[in-house]
Amino acid sequence: MKHAPRSLALLFGSFAVACGETTSPPIVAKPEAQEAKAAPPPAPESPPAKAGGKGEAKAEAPPTTEVVAPSEPTPPPPAAPQVPGPAFFAVDKKGVVRLEQGEFTPLKDGPDKLIKNLHVADDGTLWVLGFETIYKLPKLDADGFKEVARGDFQETGTIDDFFVIADDDLWVAGFGGVSHWDGKAWTREEKAAIGAGDDTIDGIAVDRDGKVWVASSHRIHVKDKGAWSTLDLSKIKDQLFMEGVERAADGTVYALASATLIKLGPGPVDAAAVKLGGGSIPSYSDLALGAGGTIAARNLFDLVISTPTATKVWRKKDYMSEGVRALAVDAGGRVWVGGEIGVAILGPGDAKVEWPSGSVPELSGEVVGVAVAGAGPAELPATGPVQTGGLKGKLLRGGQPVAGVEVELCPSPSMLFTKSPCADSSVKFTGKTDDKGEWKFDAVPLGAYGIALKSEGKWRITMGSDLGVEMKPGQVFDVGSVSLDK
Repeated sequence: MKHAPRSLALLFGSFAVACGETTSPPIVAKPEAQEAKAAPPPAPESPPAKAGGKGEAKAEAPPTTEVVAPSEPTPPPPAAPQVPGPAFFAVDKKGVVRLEQGEFTPLKDGPDKLIKNLHVADDGTLWVLGFETIYKLPKLDADGFKEVARGDFQETGTIDDFFVIADDDLWVAGFGGVSHWDGKAWTREEKAAIGAGDDTIDGIAVDRDGKVWVASSHRIHVKDKGAWSTLDLSKIKDQLFMEGVERAADGTVYALASATLIKLGPGPVDAAAVKLGGGSIPSYSDLALGAGGTIAARNLFDLVISTPTATKVWRKKDYMSEGVRALAVDAGGRVWVGGEIGVAILGPGDAKVEWPSGSVPELSGEVVGVAVAGAGPAELPATGPVQTGGLKGKLLRGGQPVAGVEVELCPSPSMLFTKSPCADSSVKFTGKTDDKGEWKFDAVPLGAYGIALKSEGKWRITMGSDLGVEMKPGQVFDVGSVSLDK
């Protein structure tokens, strides 16, 4: 689970004034009345998907996509046959959901918010990083998590990424540096000790030889035989900002920079750029690695999928590309994409299945993490129609209702826009407050939304993507009152 590219973050800062105010006035939540149990998704109407197809259940062929031959990575030896396994989704404000044998099952005793990462370890167990706690699903078919280790600001600083070797061998990285859990206590190494200086720490991975690789804002650091060193990347062009590091199934570690992918190791001097393709001006963010040399990375809104034989680019218009929060690659070569407006499963080739938010009740909301075991589920459920509800609220100034205010609702109103914060969203609703200061939108797909208000000629984003998670099918949920007072 990664943040947006740093190059885009710089643009956000530069254009914040042009976009209006972005402060968040207080929202007074009002309890919603009756609740109705959401109907489960209908039984599959089609046979289980073949490798690469799924859903309701036929694969779609998107518009023409770009194919280029990569120079890297070199073809690996043939991989051993992979067996099917479950897929897991972290849904913000709801928790972790497992998909297995065509059924979605919410799991117990895990985090339900501020979920930062999911990770399937080499022993086949699922690990989840919450706000400051690491959880483990002892078996992939277990119904609940157990807590393994808890950090705090004094011991570990913030925990933004983690890597699992065993219950008594965990590595975490964050604002304060790098910490190791030995099953009893944390040992912390400050950023200065690893050579990161004032940089932020953006990712951590451990290779099969036990070397610890860390990405900071502009550099890559490695701990080998107890000593830290910083890699000389001067021969690699267009590094820009580091986005993170990931380990592939064969134990190779890759670092993703905003303008290039870097293959690391086996030694500190062996770093090499990997050609991904996908555009003349790359701006990469999320990275996922699969068995057999499959690499998936986002390039702005496009998704680049590279295999040892070809590279396929899914353009923004060809899949649910808005608000992507997570990528995962299964051993069959399918790429799982989670985000604000649903889940998409892409490949191999042109195969595509999409589950819009609201079509699978358990996944309605912001999907912030995805992990897949083995070749992923062999059976995929047929989704039902998108379930909808309603949202309403009230605008106040000085305790009095405000009429005629423009209101926009979409999954994530943007601070960087040309017309309005929701203008470019595929799921959006627009309206104005009535003489009572109230606004209301009907037939809203179940999910998580934000609202933008235009007051005194300026757009302001009041809630980024937290509204609507309590919506029920066929009911109108009242989000409460928003004050326009500064």
